[in-house]
Amino acid sequence: IDTALSAMELLYQLLAIESSNGRERISHWGERTLDIDILYFNQEVIQEQRLSVPHPRIQERRFALVPLVEIAADLIHPT
Repeated sequence: IDTALSAMELLYQLLAIESSNGRERISHWGERTLDIDILYFNQEVIQEQRLSVPHPRIQERRFALVPLVEIAADLIHPT
């Protein structure tokens, strides 16, 4: 997406969307009805307490990588 929001502002908006759609954070790695992650944010590398970008386990997320290649085949991991 294109956004004028900072990465942290975007995170808080995504958390609000999850919450308004009934997302409950019962256990850290538990099942979830909705999970919206920031995989990349421009070419930035962000290491904050609440946000790590690129997503630290993106290489394990084939379900995210396959569609990502379809829409952004030229995207290069910033590190």
